[in-house]
Amino acid sequence: MDEVAQKDPLASFGFIGANMENETEIYTKRFRVYERYTTSYFDTKHFEHHVNYAKSAYLLVNRRQLEERPTLLDEIVEGFKELYPYFD
Repeated sequence: MDEVAQKDPLASFGFIGANMENETEIYTKRFRVYERYTTSYFDTKHFEHHVNYAKSAYLLVNRRQLEERPTLLDEIVEGFKELYPYFD
């Protein structure tokens, strides 16, 4: 993500920490690992951090892009719903 952010200063990111076998989708192990890296490497000055622990989902919304497109967060959430039917 850091490489993409350097190439595209308006990039936003998101991920879902998939659950392992015999693990629910709530606050998964993968999510906890990814969350730790995300909070360490992406500051709140440049990105809004949005977390959904129930779905192990994380969004990093670029603040500059959000200023230009106020509906961006809603658009991203709708995209997640299209890609992941259980996200609704």
